[in-house]
Amino acid sequence: MLEERVLPRKTRGFTLTEAAIVLGIVGLILGAIWVAAAAVYNNLRVTTTSNQLLQIVQSIRSMHATQQTVDSGINALLVAKAGGMPKDMLNNPTTPTTVTDVWAGNVLIAAATHTVANDSFAITFSGVPQGPCADLLVRNTGSGRDSGLIGAGVAVATNTAFPLGLSTAVTACSNATSNTLVFTFRLKT
Repeated sequence: MLEERVLPRKTRGFTLTEAAIVLGIVGLILGAIWVAAAAVYNNLRVTTTSNQLLQIVQSIRSMHATQQTVDSGINALLVAKAGGMPKDMLNNPTTPTTVTDVWAGNVLIAAATHTVANDSFAITFSGVPQGPCADLLVRNTGSGRDSGLIGAGVAVATNTAFPLGLSTAVTACSNATSNTLVFTFRLKT
């Protein structure tokens, strides 16, 4: 009688090509997640900055509610010490020495002139990257904007025709990593 020999079946693992394909797919998935997370994080920063801008505007208007002009010496630290600045913008909530935005750029406040001296004020955000800069300009000059907004732009608040379109905002925010964004508001709306 012939004996049938059964050879054990070879167990095979992944080939190098199969492993490379799997790693490539995992890399694509992780890359997509990274891009989506970065977009969400950027959107959160822009939303936070827009909210902070509106809080500062309302605080300054409340502080000067009985006046027709802004104090000529107004600055971000004075507003912060008076409690008119969001706490997350201050390096030290009890005795602030600097006021910064979410991109770690300085926030400045100064008196400005619309029709008479010091009847308005400017809020400046520095160190704003190009994408968020354009997004901030579009969001804060579009529908639902503060009715006292009289100027918005880069370096100086030059644009006064609102709303600003995306192409105008992108052109204004020409620096890829660090733009200085200025919003000018009337004291009285």
